[in-house]
Amino acid sequence: MNPKLRTFVCAAGMAAICAAGSTAVQAEVKLSLVYPFPDFLVYTKSCRLLADSLNEAGAGKFSVEVKPFNSIGMFQQASAIQKGVVDFTCLPAAFYGRSVPENEAISTSNSGPADVRANGGMKIIDDLHQKHMNMKYLAWVDSGVAFHIYMKEPPKFTSDGMPDLAGVKMRDNPIYGAFFRALQAETHQMKSTEVYPALQKGVVNASAWTSIGVMSLKWDEFLKHRLDPEFYQTDIGLIMNLDKWKSLDPGIQEIIQRTAIEHENASRAARQAEVAKEAEELKAKGMTFHDVPNAADYIKLSVDSAYDRMEARLKDSGRPLDWAKQLRALYQK
Repeated sequence: MNPKLRTFVCAAGMAAICAAGSTAVQAEVKLSLVYPFPDFLVYTKSCRLLADSLNEAGAGKFSVEVKPFNSIGMFQQASAIQKGVVDFTCLPAAFYGRSVPENEAISTSNSGPADVRANGGMKIIDDLHQKHMNMKYLAWVDSGVAFHIYMKEPPKFTSDGMPDLAGVKMRDNPIYGAFFRALQAETHQMKSTEVYPALQKGVVNASAWTSIGVMSLKWDEFLKHRLDPEFYQTDIGLIMNLDKWKSLDPGIQEIIQRTAIEHENASRAARQAEVAKEAEELKAKGMTFHDVPNAADYIKLSVDSAYDRMEARLKDSGRPLDWAKQLRALYQK
């Protein structure tokens, strides 16, 4: 063989080998995920199930490593996603509501993810996440589970049929704090993991939580009364660092988005099926359910107070109110 041709063939062969080696090295993208709640809660189990589904769907192309609980604190996870410290989290939108005030639309919604995907509401939320938080909003998971106020003592009501929370020490949370303050409650902000000892010590004697999970947290040892009707709903979103999302091959993006939407639908159905079962178990264990006499104003105040907070935060940050009215129409039936 001509020496020059031999050199060319060898060089071409080496290039092919190097290219193949490079492809092999880059074949599987490594991604990471954190979650905010203790391992025994259904929302954590659901997030882990989503990670398993992603790993199964993306086998050979990408893998998701689930970090241990509290490897990043629940209220630091949004910032960690924004900065790319970690790639994914399953996080309540209210936990970073100051950065994206329009997130109030999700927690106050009486609609569902399929509807707001269809009407464009979720695209607006995704666009706002991308613009203001360097995040990709992939899915609204574990939706359809509403909140109740749980109390140690039987509730009292005002002359206009609203809960009388005078003397009631409420555990606060970014999701429903504005609503409690509108009800003139004394509030104490704390993590869900801090509530049990706070109930033991009498620091708080009431808290809101979803329709499922109170028994898992063991709060029902102290809280024997529940207010109906339900308000709001779980606002957990699968969010991802935007730079990481943009760096992914379109084929991988498609797998992640498709799997996220599948879990969005499946987790909603699963959580809603659990609601009725837990209500029966709570009643069997001695919890009393109380109807708020003026249910219509109670629900209206829950939504109005959240949107008031949204607009105040938007004004404080010098941002327009353009999306507030539109999102309310899209996320409310």
